[in-house]
Amino acid sequence: MPHLDLELAPGWREVDPRADAPELLVEQGGVLRHLRGDFDELHQFGSVGPVDCPLAYDARSRRAYRYVCETRLLRKDFSQLRAYDLNSGGVFPLLELPLNQWVLWQLDWLPGKDGEPGQLFGLLASDHTEDDDRIVIQHRLFAFNPAEAAPRVRPLCRDAYKPLAFSRQRREMVFAGAEGIHVVGLKGERRVSLTRESRPEGYGASFDPQGGGRVALGGAGIWIWDYEAGSLDRLSVVGRHPVWSQDGRGIWYGECSSDLFRYDTGSGQIEKILGIRQNRQTETWHARPVRQSPCGRYLAMSLTAKRLKGVTRQAGGMAEREHVYVHHHALCILDLERRELWRREGAFVNQVRWV
Repeated sequence: MPHLDLELAPGWREVDPRADAPELLVEQGGVLRHLRGDFDELHQFGSVGPVDCPLAYDARSRRAYRYVCETRLLRKDFSQLRAYDLNSGGVFPLLELPLNQWVLWQLDWLPGKDGEPGQLFGLLASDHTEDDDRIVIQHRLFAFNPAEAAPRVRPLCRDAYKPLAFSRQRREMVFAGAEGIHVVGLKGERRVSLTRESRPEGYGASFDPQGGGRVALGGAGIWIWDYEAGSLDRLSVVGRHPVWSQDGRGIWYGECSSDLFRYDTGSGQIEKILGIRQNRQTETWHARPVRQSPCGRYLAMSLTAKRLKGVTRQAGGMAEREHVYVHHHALCILDLERRELWRREGAFVNQVRWV
């Protein structure tokens, strides 16, 4: 029996899983899996480790890429970029990194032009902490051609801490930092900034798919920042992890980890597409952006409900009672054309990629 009682917008219905949707690559419960559209497993690629790294994908070779490190105690540690062959199910070491370096938060495959080879592009973190107990982590951009021996590395401008979005079309990225939100070029240079006093908190971002100098920002609501015109407009009071639809007519976002909303960029209307009934203990820790299929017809998303499991008291009975919660997770696929949804409940899905 499903743990999650879903509430769908009028005109939507839940159906049995369908195999006619595109295939998926998901990181579920710390394990990388290749699934059909109906969630049947095609390949299991093994554990990936605790570092939060997106899944890059080369459609031409049908290879995926991710950073991986050791997760088991008493095993020799390693730091590695790996390639995953979706045709054969093979796993290949791609690049060995020093143990004080890892790839996190951004990893993309950039196809080559005019017959040139493609390359991986992402964020490389390095731990330079010494014995004075002061933690020093350096973030840099890197590009890596799998045919080469080492990545090419570029420094990042000050306060460019966490990447939120990357536009191949504009060759720009959005970063969040302690001082605000920054648009950064591929050489790591800061181009324009939005200060913290302007209110967006930097929980997700999405570039205008039409190629304009605008970006949707999340945190303390959903915002549109036109950094070329110098304007900032608030679309909703609550919201995070915005994703601009491929046709530019809507923005998908969530208020927490258990819902999905759509903002209509033409009318300004907001519609709640999906939620969980009687979800009184809302949380945002498990909130992730939806993923659009390349054709634009399907969405994939992770839903989480937080439930009260019980109440505990420490030995002696003198301490205050502590509430104990359990989380229920589901991976959902939405067919926007037929307005149908199907799901599979299970371990938390941290990363999703259409392939």
